[in-house]
Amino acid sequence: MDAISLDTTVKTSLALVRAKLEKALRIATAAEVCSGSGRTRKAIEVARSLEEIVCDVNTLLNTASIISRLGNS
Repeated sequence: MDAISLDTTVKTSLALVRAKLEKALRIATAAEVCSGSGRTRKAIEVARSLEEIVCDVNTLLNTASIISRLGNS
């Protein structure tokens, strides 16, 4: 890959991280509202949907980091 392609891929990965974190924030807020209204079980159920997002964000960050290192070598 050339430098421009590497840069574009890193930017795309980081944009996806932002989008996923925004979704995670909405989910976490919903879980907090459930918890605050005494619906603890529902709060946990809602919060558990964050697991996949967290995994995806970790993968995207690792990808961006590896690609960035490739561009520096």
